[in-house]
Amino acid sequence: MAAGLRLVSPEGLLAQEAQDAQTRVAAEDMAAANNNIQLSLAAFIDNQFSIMSRHRDGASGWSDRLVHAMRVFNGQYDTQKLMEIRKFGGSQIYSRLVATKCRGATSLLRDIYLNTEKPWGLEPTPDPTLPDDLAASIGQLVQVEVANASRGLQPPPSPEQIRDRMKQLFLGAKRAATKKAREEAEKAFTKLDDLLVEGEFYEALNAILIDIPLFPFCCLKGPVVRITPDVTWVQGKAQVVNKPRMFWNRVSPFDVWWTPGVSNIKDAAVVERTRLTRSDLNELIGLPGYNQAAIAEVLKWYGQSGYVEANASTVDTPRAVMESREDPRMNESGLIDMLEYHGYVQGMMLLDQGMSPEQIPDPLKDYFVDAFKIGRYVIKTQLSPSLRKRPPYYVTSFEKVPGTVVGNALPDILADIGEAANASLRSLINNMSIASGPQVVVNDDRISDNQDSDELYPWKRWHVTTDPLGSNNSQQPIVFFNADSHAQELLGVYEKFSQIADELSAIPRYITGSERLGGAGRTASGLAMLMGNAAKILQTVASNIDGDIIEPSVSALYDLVMLTDQTGMLRGDEGIKVLGVNVAMQRETQRQRQLEFLQITANPIDSQITGVRGRATVLREVSKGIGLPGEDIVPPDDEIKAQMGGPPGAPPGVPPGQGGPPVGAGGPPGGQAPPGPPQAPNTNVVGRTPGAGQGTPPNPAQGPG
Repeated sequence: MAAGLRLVSPEGLLAQEAQDAQTRVAAEDMAAANNNIQLSLAAFIDNQFSIMSRHRDGASGWSDRLVHAMRVFNGQYDTQKLMEIRKFGGSQIYSRLVATKCRGATSLLRDIYLNTEKPWGLEPTPDPTLPDDLAASIGQLVQVEVANASRGLQPPPSPEQIRDRMKQLFLGAKRAATKKAREEAEKAFTKLDDLLVEGEFYEALNAILIDIPLFPFCCLKGPVVRITPDVTWVQGKAQVVNKPRMFWNRVSPFDVWWTPGVSNIKDAAVVERTRLTRSDLNELIGLPGYNQAAIAEVLKWYGQSGYVEANASTVDTPRAVMESREDPRMNESGLIDMLEYHGYVQGMMLLDQGMSPEQIPDPLKDYFVDAFKIGRYVIKTQLSPSLRKRPPYYVTSFEKVPGTVVGNALPDILADIGEAANASLRSLINNMSIASGPQVVVNDDRISDNQDSDELYPWKRWHVTTDPLGSNNSQQPIVFFNADSHAQELLGVYEKFSQIADELSAIPRYITGSERLGGAGRTASGLAMLMGNAAKILQTVASNIDGDIIEPSVSALYDLVMLTDQTGMLRGDEGIKVLGVNVAMQRETQRQRQLEFLQITANPIDSQITGVRGRATVLREVSKGIGLPGEDIVPPDDEIKAQMGGPPGAPPGVPPGQGGPPVGAGGPPGGQAPPGPPQAPNTNVVGRTPGAGQGTPPNPAQGPG
């Protein structure tokens, strides 16, 4: 025991206590600094979210419009209207007229965007880049051809012929480069489309096609990189490897906010609310970029009870009721609200968050970041990978309003008509109920006391009394009369409002399969014409989806692939083209034109111009347009060439022995024919120029030998 004791002087004891106090103060200062670091960015995000929430929930916002749209779609009256109806004691029937129009619009849009044809494509550059030494190669080839002509005792070609020959070779090389760019664009399109399919892009597109006619705006998010398990089987054993994949998803209009003053979503700071479980947070532990200490604090304080964002929207409760979900104020499921912030943050705040000076060279400059906050803890902050410095959210509307992100949907366009249709339908049901049977007037003074006058049934006996001194003995004890029926008139009013809704919504009733059609709709061809007209009316909506959803989201994918791909999948000069409007306008027309083109060109003269290869190309496109496998029905050009028996250097459809004169040859030796201008190269030939000597360089217009 004595060996464990240590004697110190009073001066040493004071020094030790001073050192312990200094260490404790330094630890407290560090903890306070870390707390301030966390609170600085978290407080900034909370302040931005509070501004956005106040605007959206205010009179100039759109939260009430979202709730109204959900009620219209579910066929429910708001609380005040329902109280008035119940006070009156009338029918609570709901016409669901607007919901029917929304379903019709969704079906039309799905027919445009989710059919066999993809709603986008890759367009190769019309002016592909040619090799830098192309002019020198063409000049060398022409010199060899001139030398060969001289050795064949032919007159030397004139300068004009040499110039024409070089021009022909250059144009041939241009055509070959254009064809190669087109083939590479087709391959790149297939690979990009595979990424979209794997990332559930088309599922998300299908979901927002329900939102766009219903809500004031719809929102698509992506591409977002997530780590997902990839299962492969090797010799009967499963091997799980976590791999990054890009995903797209539909974001509910209730769960997204942005800067109130912007007119375009790409210029806004965006906040999205997502709900996580405890297991979701556990999966984030150990991933790069996440603050492990902050995640531990979140699990400590919110892991058991859950967390509901205090600045959340005031319409969360009615939304949860209409979506048949738990009221978030109760949160017995223990879900944890997380805010994703995508916008600009001052560099000083990011340096306090722990970013390096290499990432943030200027503390006073704003940087576009992605931050993830739960409660008072920021679990991840990163510089946005977007080259275009825009949030990964794409928003559009059924009817766009200039100067604002939020537009109009069918519940907004048909609000008054829907109210009038519901009122007329309620009146119809009330009138039918009153006029369905006789009304009964009972003189209670003449009914005996033991008689139940409120009960009616066949062959009922009525016991009445007579007052000898009364003056009402002449009055009937019971009187029956019928209320007037206005069912036909009220039904005509409802039908008229339905017709007005057809005009205002541009979604006619025959879209939803209604059989009450007249005029052109009574015939098959007339109905097809009306359906085509309805599709034309939705061209504006398709244009909104093309320009606001398809094009920017696919462009963002293109940028990420160009940044990360090492296989050379993309050239970098392709262009994204969207086809939704073209499909809505021209799909049936284009198919008819293709059939007409086949009929018109089915003659010997046109066949010599288009050739077998050109006609095979048209047949493939027509086969694809009618849902048939075009590549299986019409064989590739190589097989067609082999079936026709043409020589290796001849295009498809050229019989044996008619492959054309040698390229670069002036004429037969001995001067049997006058020399003519050099022949254009055959760009379908792969290899060296026929008829050239051993030292002849490859023809630039024919690709590599």
